[in-house]
Amino acid sequence: MYEFYFDFYNKSSDSNDMNTSPYSSEVFDVVDENDLVIGQAMRSEVHQQALLHRAVHIFARSEYDQWIIQKRSSQKDLDPLLLTSSCSGHVDAGEEYRCAAVRECSEELGVSLKRMDLLEILRVSPCLETGNEFVRVYLTKHVISPVPNKEEIFCLEAMNLEQIKEKIKKEGELFSKSFLHLFPLVVHILQRLH
Repeated sequence: MYEFYFDFYNKSSDSNDMNTSPYSSEVFDVVDENDLVIGQAMRSEVHQQALLHRAVHIFARSEYDQWIIQKRSSQKDLDPLLLTSSCSGHVDAGEEYRCAAVRECSEELGVSLKRMDLLEILRVSPCLETGNEFVRVYLTKHVISPVPNKEEIFCLEAMNLEQIKEKIKKEGELFSKSFLHLFPLVVHILQRLH
């Protein structure tokens, strides 16, 4: 197991002011129970009203063939300083899931991928654990060498599946609800793929 740490990111603006939040201008597609777009809303409205929307999670392997998990930045409005998948994020209004996954890899991990570099392995319906998100989960087809965005990520850790399971067992409170929900499903699929 190894970890990459980055300088603590400390914004000079008031993080409680929604107008200065880097997320305040984001617009998401609002979807129905069948994942069909029924409208659009601002990020804050989507979360405050628990509207159904879309997200992606990407699981990537390091050059040492270990799985990369990230500890989210303290500046994140959701799950700050909790461990989660290699990268994740919302699908923007009008955006396709796979395009969002490519974008998130670039924004968070500094990795340029093409759509064909990602393998979709799982679709999850909205629930409390996913924050009312329809989630599509992708694997990168190749190992990556991330250059994390310190505004998005506090640090990265790389572990094998057994090490992640053990860390969850001992320190489950360090992980996001969405990761705890998705990880066992991903492990099951990975076992079937090998």
